[in-house]
Amino acid sequence: MKILQINSHYNQGGAARIVACIHRQLLEDGEESYVVYGRGTGEEEKNVIRIDKNYEVYLSALLCRITGLNGWWNQKAARRLTALMDEIQPDIVHIHTLHGYYMNFQILWNYLNKHDIPCVWTFHDCHAFTGNCGYYFACRRWENGCGSCPDKKRYPKSQFFDFSRYMWKKKKEWFTKGDRKIIVTPSDWLTEETKKSFFGKYPCVTIRNGIDAEHTFYPRDKAECRKKYGFTMQDKLVLGMAAGFSDERKGAKFLIGSAKAMENEAKFILVGWEEKNNSLLEGISNVITVPNTKDTDALAEYYSLADVFVIPSLAENYATVTLESMACGTPVVGFDACGIPEQLTENKGIVVKTADQGALTEAVRKALTSESGLLCGDELAEKIRQNNSIKQMTETYKEIYRELLREKSEVFI
Repeated sequence: MKILQINSHYNQGGAARIVACIHRQLLEDGEESYVVYGRGTGEEEKNVIRIDKNYEVYLSALLCRITGLNGWWNQKAARRLTALMDEIQPDIVHIHTLHGYYMNFQILWNYLNKHDIPCVWTFHDCHAFTGNCGYYFACRRWENGCGSCPDKKRYPKSQFFDFSRYMWKKKKEWFTKGDRKIIVTPSDWLTEETKKSFFGKYPCVTIRNGIDAEHTFYPRDKAECRKKYGFTMQDKLVLGMAAGFSDERKGAKFLIGSAKAMENEAKFILVGWEEKNNSLLEGISNVITVPNTKDTDALAEYYSLADVFVIPSLAENYATVTLESMACGTPVVGFDACGIPEQLTENKGIVVKTADQGALTEAVRKALTSESGLLCGDELAEKIRQNNSIKQMTETYKEIYRELLREKSEVFI
């Protein structure tokens, strides 16, 4: 099979790491795999191609913020992509995240429909079926056309105009042409939401995200990791990933609130911290910040040295950071938002009511005790190896690819 994946990034961020994992596994399995992406690095790998220039991304972001029209620009990049598809002639196009200021939606979908190319589309968030939002919190306007958007200042934000109803109509027009399309989401929550959207006519299935729990994210020696980073075995350590903490959706204030409430009980390590957010930590002495790193071994060491990982997101699909922490033997505390509870079953973590600061803090306290009953270490890591491996995930996707190709061949019989 010849598979072409499309995403905003390559191997940078949760969805992008999923793309990279699928690509590498497909190549290892002897398939002809390609990835096209819009932003960041990645072209040093085989068959990985960036289609946007930096200035095009910045210009698109600016125009989107002024007009509120996302996926409307980047015509040159989209035509580079269609030229590549003419050259590669993929059997399957596997789309991931289309937003991110790198793609012209209309040009892409006109091409796919004209050439009748079977598509798998993995939803890593809700952007495909809303007029604007990646996550819509309590808003349900997307079920009947959006408009009067309460969140137009959230990513991908519009400073002036509300075109959410118009964008919803255009997305429905562009995205729902053609029949050979299967929608995939990593969580049952998003699968059910997708079925309520204008994608309801298409098959929609859940495929859990997979991670490299064999060679990258596995339990490291806790004592050695703590010694390496200046901690002792007596320290109570709470870990959080701080990338994107300026985004309200990530719930930074709740993790910081727990740190403040537990100032004399535990140390909180925030990996991926940006100095622009330093004002959030004024007067708090038990928080250690670590700059963003692409070093997956370092990330695995931080996961391994912690007693508990906290994901305070107010909306999240099926977070890879949660899987990575558990694969390194560290249980998780999070809110009962969206797909998070699906990850923390079978004593893998503690789930509390969304945005309940007191409940979150008490759950962190409980997780730090020996009476928590939570799985940890190799026992927890084994659960992830069994249920969330890259091999499993990719094999399931390959079954869907084959199903679409069978359907295509039957049309011509």
